Amino acid sequence: MRKLIERVPKRKVISLATKHVNGVNSVLWCGSFGQVLASASMDGTVRIWDVFRSKRCVRVLHHDGAVKDIQWNNNRNDILSGGYDKLVKLTDIETGTVIQTFPHSQMVTSLRYHPLQSNIFISGMIKDGIQSWDIRTNKSIKESKKFWGSVNDLEFFPDGNNILTCSDYVVRNAADKNIVVWDLNSLTAISNQIYQEAFSCTALRIHPFKNHFIAQSNANYIAIFGINKPWKLDKRKRFEGHLVNGHPIRCNFSPEPDYIVSGDSNGGLYFYEWSSSKIIKKIENAHQGICTDACWHPVLNGIVASCGWDGDVLIWG
Repeated sequence: MRKLIERVPKRKVISLATKHVNGVNSVLWCGSFGQVLASASMDGTVRIWDVFRSKRCVRVLHHDGAVKDIQWNNNRNDILSGGYDKLVKLTDIETGTVIQTFPHSQMVTSLRYHPLQSNIFISGMIKDGIQSWDIRTNKSIKESKKFWGSVNDLEFFPDGNNILTCSDYVVRNAADKNIVVWDLNSLTAISNQIYQEAFSCTALRIHPFKNHFIAQSNANYIAIFGINKPWKLDKRKRFEGHLVNGHPIRCNFSPEPDYIVSGDSNGGLYFYEWSSSKIIKKIENAHQGICTDACWHPVLNGIVASCGWDGDVLIWG
């Protein structure tokens, strides 16, 4: 019980000033600067927040369109951002200078750094599939346009050799191409027969220590899969109680990771225990409207950031 009290937030502790003027898609703590949080919004900005000192936005980064995803490079003081202007930008957060730009053929929906090579990242797009990039050369390494639907999310497997993606692709009574495993070097699909339910998925997360990954399903639950071939769905265990209802709602593990947090289409925050799959805490109406994302602080116990379509970025503890 003591561990639960420490790791799961009790109440809202900070409402960050100068909210976004449109919905927020993602929030992400900086691993190398624990007081710094980034948020990506439909208003075309990435905001960098000094959470615990000034509680204010200290820098605004701009795109010419909605920003869908962000990724910190924890080996440097920079952040990747991608969105509807068909660009991925690498920006120095201390100066606000755009270091590099990576033009795409379609709107960018998702980003992820290679877990072992900080110069490599993968981007997902609305129509034209996935693409791998090398920051050192500022060039694309490989691209695959053999994709089904818009890329909702992607993840690297821990060894960095394979990629996991989910899309909005659903055909008739099956979503057999919704979750796909790809080979990184060739960007060819290894398997597209992983999730057989007739629902698309909005988010993917790899369990840091166990041989599993989770997927946020539009069937209003978080599904569990094995991380090894054949990536089998666990039909006996799932995390349910929150609502997705077709919205781009994400979920995340706690640092240990004994818990999972999920947003909710009614604006709630839901906390689940990994071992029992039970709801251990629910914060109703955390946001006015859809709560799109929430993530634990990487170091501080029980601190969670959340965001929603109300434009707010909130801190819970």
